[in-house]
Amino acid sequence: MGQPPSTGAHGAGSQPGSGAGALPASEAESGLAHASGLAVSGAPLERFPGAAVIVGGNGVALDANAAGEPIAQLLRAGAGEELRTAIASAQQGRPAQVNPLLINAGQAEGATGLAFDVAVLPWGEGAAVLLLARDITLERSLRAALIESRQRYKDLVEAASDFAWETDAEGRFTFISTGGALGYGAAELVGTFARDLEDGGMAGGESPFTTRVRVQESELWVRQPDGEPACLLATAVPLFGSDGAWRGARGLCRNITAARRHEARLAVDRHRERLIAYILGILRDEMDPAQVLSAACSALVPALPATGAAIYRAEAEGGLTCAAQAGELPGEAEMAKLTARVSQVECEAEIVQDDDGGTGILFGRATHFQEACNGVLCLWRAGATTPWSREDRGLLAEVAGQIGLTIRQLARQEELEKLSLTDALTGLHNRRSFLGDLERRYPRRAAWRGGAALFFIDLDNFKAANDRHGHQHGDFVLMTVARILRDLSRSRDLAARLGGDEFALFVEDIGLTTARHKALEICRAVADLHHLSGDEAHPLGCSIGVAYCRPDGAEDIGDIIERADGAMYQAKRRGKGGVEIAEPPGKAGAA
Repeated sequence: MGQPPSTGAHGAGSQPGSGAGALPASEAESGLAHASGLAVSGAPLERFPGAAVIVGGNGVALDANAAGEPIAQLLRAGAGEELRTAIASAQQGRPAQVNPLLINAGQAEGATGLAFDVAVLPWGEGAAVLLLARDITLERSLRAALIESRQRYKDLVEAASDFAWETDAEGRFTFISTGGALGYGAAELVGTFARDLEDGGMAGGESPFTTRVRVQESELWVRQPDGEPACLLATAVPLFGSDGAWRGARGLCRNITAARRHEARLAVDRHRERLIAYILGILRDEMDPAQVLSAACSALVPALPATGAAIYRAEAEGGLTCAAQAGELPGEAEMAKLTARVSQVECEAEIVQDDDGGTGILFGRATHFQEACNGVLCLWRAGATTPWSREDRGLLAEVAGQIGLTIRQLARQEELEKLSLTDALTGLHNRRSFLGDLERRYPRRAAWRGGAALFFIDLDNFKAANDRHGHQHGDFVLMTVARILRDLSRSRDLAARLGGDEFALFVEDIGLTTARHKALEICRAVADLHHLSGDEAHPLGCSIGVAYCRPDGAEDIGDIIERADGAMYQAKRRGKGGVEIAEPPGKAGAA
């Protein structure tokens, strides 16, 4: 170092060679410093590569090189308690060390954030103390920066993933971040094979735990401690040694199970919403109510999902009948129990089945029209052990409201069809429906056992009774004759009022003799209505013409009708109250 200025820290007239930052000292101490040769310019104190300071017996810095000036200023400011304690120890012949000596901005002018490793040594037979220090400011800064960087990296890793890991060449975990993974502790996993954790691996690729190529955000299914599957989003890189040999892999995993399950639920909900919208669309737009109910059942099975579905409708005379069904349902006894509970007691009900017939839950929801129960919507879920969910019940309540309206539409349609096909007064088939049914049945005549008979029935002296007693009385007579035909017919026989006082009856599977007996029976029954006659001279009765036809007949239906009509008029011409049989042309009579 160059010569210090003639007027330095000691003031005017100080001796050359005194340190630029030396503090005033007693003459003895100053002499000691100069006698040592350390305070001379170019002497060892100046050439020392670190900080060097000579401290007198009173703890005052006698001399210092440029690097030691911050320490001298610290002592001048009366600070550095730990350093002063070490100086006192050295004055008693005991070397000491201060590591680190921190000098902050407020402790020494111009010294901000400095750190020294200081050796405190006895000097000059105890008359002074020598401080030799190494500036470790940069080292501490680098170490702090490294620690901060590592903490920042750790924080980023933890924020970006649920856990970090590393495996060796055998696929064993050699590192798991301190928080563990998926409910496993880190110590539980270290040393175990990664493949034992996997549950199905990574779709379409290699496991990230043993990958030899970079893996970027690929899904991996693993098992949790409770056995439940979990979905991980894995990012991994392979590890290679200096010889190029594969050493294992390292990566990050994030648990996305909740997100995947949420997405799955959303997909199911969207699918269900589409199906329910489809069902409601059918209920609104389909013209045929019967087709609406059938389509609704078919769509409900996959929408919920359910094993089977059925819709029951209430009948006017009481009871329930199945109007539509889809899938598989439990036994009739269980269905009857459910429909009875729902229609008679509750708006909705559940029946749990757990017996030889299987396990499952049967759910029923009443359908209504104008606050009156008109049916039951039933759903069966085989193998289920938990009740139907609130979401399921809500959807079924909405669907049941529409189904109730559809059942009413179906009933109204049937009423209109019945009105169009039946005689309004007697409830028998009208002429149009009777002739239409004959047209449908006649082609199946080969199945008739023995043959069939068409009866044309015309009331005798009905006009006299109607004229004398009025139309209301005449209507009663017609309804009574209709009741006689019903009583003397089977459920599959066709009875009709063709118009006025003319009736018809078509009977399949009947022989000629039996047909003659049935015609006579009808005549006797109508003759018993003599008390309803207009007068004694004109008693009520009927004339009947019977056209008999065999299964192998070649006539068309018009020919048969013509034969029956002709036979009836022939009976009237013979004096009323009789029966005339018209056999097929070219055929002899047969019993």
